[in-house]
Amino acid sequence: MAEAYVLDALKRAGVKPHKIRPALQRLRQEFGHEYVLLAPELATDGIDVLWDFSRTRAGAGLIEARTGQHVIREIVTDYLDYVVRAEDGFPALLRLRSCLPSRVVIDPHRAFGQPIFEGGRTRVAEVAAMMKAGEAPEAIADELGVTLDDVRTATRILLGHAA
Repeated sequence: MAEAYVLDALKRAGVKPHKIRPALQRLRQEFGHEYVLLAPELATDGIDVLWDFSRTRAGAGLIEARTGQHVIREIVTDYLDYVVRAEDGFPALLRLRSCLPSRVVIDPHRAFGQPIFEGGRTRVAEVAAMMKAGEAPEAIADELGVTLDDVRTATRILLGHAA
């Protein structure tokens, strides 16, 4: 899930999927990890492999943005800031940046991996469902133990409009 999150960021930046695949294969060989977009080496000293690869014939055109190779480094680094790692170095928790200012997380050990508000057990979908059913935002916040900002976030993200 976390790797898909980073991959989506690359696609949104304009990097074509057919350009990403060869780079990921090369990174798998380089790092020896199956999920290379989350490999600790990619976030630290091994990160240059992706950009060095973009300068090779096989990786030509991987980076198409006007600002050059730095855009991918910035995107990957920014998105990895939202990945909380376990002791083994792999993702344990994912914070969803699209939900800011609310702190929404995906934790595979809580709520069956559904997005929840950090610090509690309230699923974002529960809040949105109550809004869709016509409940008042204040009543939802009070009943579920979330803030009004959390209610607004759930409404914006899942229902596509402001509360």
